[in-house]
Amino acid sequence: MTKRVAALVCVMVLALSTILISALQRDTSSLEGTLIYHRYTDYQSWDATMWTIDLASGVQRRVNSDWVSMISPINAHFNADGKTITFMGSAAGLAENDWDIFTSQWNGKVWQEPINLTGPNGARDEDPKFSPDGKTIIYKEDGVLVTMNADGSNKTYLTKGKPESSMPYFAKNGKDILFERAGDIYLLSNGVEQIMYAGPGQSSYYPIGLDDKSFLYTRVQNSKHDSIMQGFYDGSASKSYFFNSIDWDTSDSYPYQDGSRYIFYVTGDYLIPHGGYNLAFADLKNKKRWDIDAWFNSKRTSDINSEFQELGPAWTPVNLEPKK
Repeated sequence: MTKRVAALVCVMVLALSTILISALQRDTSSLEGTLIYHRYTDYQSWDATMWTIDLASGVQRRVNSDWVSMISPINAHFNADGKTITFMGSAAGLAENDWDIFTSQWNGKVWQEPINLTGPNGARDEDPKFSPDGKTIIYKEDGVLVTMNADGSNKTYLTKGKPESSMPYFAKNGKDILFERAGDIYLLSNGVEQIMYAGPGQSSYYPIGLDDKSFLYTRVQNSKHDSIMQGFYDGSASKSYFFNSIDWDTSDSYPYQDGSRYIFYVTGDYLIPHGGYNLAFADLKNKKRWDIDAWFNSKRTSDINSEFQELGPAWTPVNLEPKK
């Protein structure tokens, strides 16, 4: 190949790359709302911090920077209007840290000091999620599924006397409840528990209601690595997403809007230049995947992913940038 031809090829490749990047930026620049997530060393380190990302601008803010009454907030979930989050953490200053369920309100500038809805009570209160209308929170207390009003009142125990149940999530209808038990996904509907289809693999966890017919969940593959699946209430075979890998974990999925086009998730992809788990993003239409820093591209001067573990993404269509 002559130098002139080689140079021409390089120019063409560079031009094509520029077109692809521009198209990607145009495609994702229309994304709106707020993504929330947490980062920590590990689950029992009690060093978690919580963050939001404005999807239009790429601005990242620490949620718990001024909180004093509690520590290590993780696994946040927005209510219907995006102005309240529920999450788990521990009251500050305890001799032994204790998982409780909290809420915090957005006042237009910051997330206010959290309210502890369940303790300290000596129990493991974990995995809180709002109902679609934002009026109810479901969580687990020492392996029993519990619902309560968003202010912490009117607790109802749903699975007393049953094997340990965890990771509850309301189906889109606001009545049925998805949850995990012994490595399987169940649906609780009108008091009746039904096991959902799983397929090849070892165990399942972390269900997220998607639409009237389906839900997202994480399935441990035979390779021992997690994968994200779309399950169906009618018992149809689950579908695997294109961004799964037999070489690393893919988990903690959360849909953008109805999840038909974009999905946020967590990846253990060792090609990402950060340690541990990192936030990632997939375009289902174009079958493109990238870590969240590559997605924002030139919108940020520093990376969102870090040497800590980035986990638990959740999305709201509400823009929460502080009012000026």
